Amino acid sequence: RFSAIVRWLAFYALFAVTAQLFVASGNTLLSPFAASLLMYRHVLPAFMFAFNMIATTRLGELACALQAMHVPVNVSVAVCVAFRFLPTMGREFSAVADAMKTRGIALTPRSVVRHPAKTAEHLLVPVIARLGQIADELGNAVVVRGGGASAHRTSYYHLRVRAIDVACLIAAMVLRALSVCFRAGVL
Repeated sequence: RFSAIVRWLAFYALFAVTAQLFVASGNTLLSPFAASLLMYRHVLPAFMFAFNMIATTRLGELACALQAMHVPVNVSVAVCVAFRFLPTMGREFSAVADAMKTRGIALTPRSVVRHPAKTAEHLLVPVIARLGQIADELGNAVVVRGGGASAHRTSYYHLRVRAIDVACLIAAMVLRALSVCFRAGVL
């Protein structure tokens, strides 16, 4: 996944640099774009983690790990449904965009700038409705397969905490401590 890490870091750097350039310009017309980019920059690491986790983790492994950590069953089912559901979001957006084209509603940068609320309504309402249907179907499938049962489930996977896991956890904790120190002005 090294190439994915490089691509995500380049994407993050692009967001950060562009946001800082917009802020440094002092142009009031660019302020909303700068605010949006700054917000996205703070949310992007969560998406980076989620996409890499989805690309490298099997659903059974995730369910086994959640059960081993004694996560409540309802939370475990919700996490597994979300995990299974996230990769389909891109297809749903493209299907809705195609449906908008057939109805004569253009999804172009110009239409987004001229009528942002109308564009969001035409795009987001159908996507959210479809995502609700998919989540309901996936939730039912998980429950049918015994996801909500109170008995201890067996698994094909035998997960162990390895040295690399401990090293990554320590590195993450050190980075978090450094971040807190920088924000507090200690370093």
